Amino acid sequence: MGIPYPDQVTRFPPDIIELIEKFNVSEACFSPPPRSINLILQLSWLDIGVFAALTAMTALSVIIYLENTYYLLKKVRCPFKMKTLVWISAAPTVIGITSCLGLWVPRAIMFVNMMAATYFAVCFYLLLLVIVEGYEGQEAMLEHLETVSIAVSTGPCCCCCPCLPRMRMTRWKFRIFVLGSFQVAFLRPVVSFLGIVLWTNGLYDPGDLSSTSIFLWLNLFLGVSTILGLWPVNILFREAKLHMADQNLTAKFALFQAILILSSLQNSIIEMLAGAGSISCAPPYSARTRGELMNNQLLIIEMFFVGVLTRASYRKEDDRPGYRALDTARPKDKEKRGCQMSTEDADNQVTTSPGGLR
Repeated sequence: MGIPYPDQVTRFPPDIIELIEKFNVSEACFSPPPRSINLILQLSWLDIGVFAALTAMTALSVIIYLENTYYLLKKVRCPFKMKTLVWISAAPTVIGITSCLGLWVPRAIMFVNMMAATYFAVCFYLLLLVIVEGYEGQEAMLEHLETVSIAVSTGPCCCCCPCLPRMRMTRWKFRIFVLGSFQVAFLRPVVSFLGIVLWTNGLYDPGDLSSTSIFLWLNLFLGVSTILGLWPVNILFREAKLHMADQNLTAKFALFQAILILSSLQNSIIEMLAGAGSISCAPPYSARTRGELMNNQLLIIEMFFVGVLTRASYRKEDDRPGYRALDTARPKDKEKRGCQMSTEDADNQVTTSPGGLR
């Protein structure tokens, strides 16, 4: 006979028991999220129909992404650029899949949300690569921007500081920009892992928004990290959007911002409403679990439409190279351009890595 886990034997404090007995409140309002099998047995036919429709919508978004991936494999000549576009265009599909898993496995909502947030954090770095590869690599981008006066008074950090001096891009400054976007991709998985470790010891509670909550301070830290990571990408985007107008860069950046708002801000608003009591308990869900359910349902619908728009914006035939191999021993008019070089050129050239970032 197995020993039940602590969450299988629900023990309520005396004040909660008094509320349950005096006001006839359901125990589900104070219980953890139901297990999947118990949830299915308690759902009405209408709820099952809604879940099935959202699951079908998620499956359709996966099919759309796979079709778009096949198109990119055939129509983008440079393999480095093609891989970057394939990975970053998967963001709405990944978030839709994790949200669908959160519907059917409500006890895993915290983990699937962490996985989606971690993948999207990597997209900050991938978006920077899209801009660099659109210039045909780091060297070509620096050559193009070395004579351009770049404005740094942009959002989300310095949009309120128009008096900031403009700057010229250098290799050292570009490395700072790379670190600014890469730190989001690095810190998000680390903090997520730390949150899971603290959660196993009862120290990480997504429902606790008090001033002493570890959950609150870790998320504030990630919020600051996200803002700092978006700033350098936004600066480079403002300079690159005209140069790469034929590559739909403006649409790609707008979709990236839409995913950021929908996956982060929307979730935070719903969590605050649930914590303030604006979202009521509805067995078998507590108020907080019901808020998470509503967020996942909205995300599935939203990411489906974002995925359709992503397919339209990324479906662009591109035969331009993703980086330019420079020959330091030859004049610039004899530089080789392209993703691959012949054996004879490779023997005589000293090349840089793709985009200088890989």
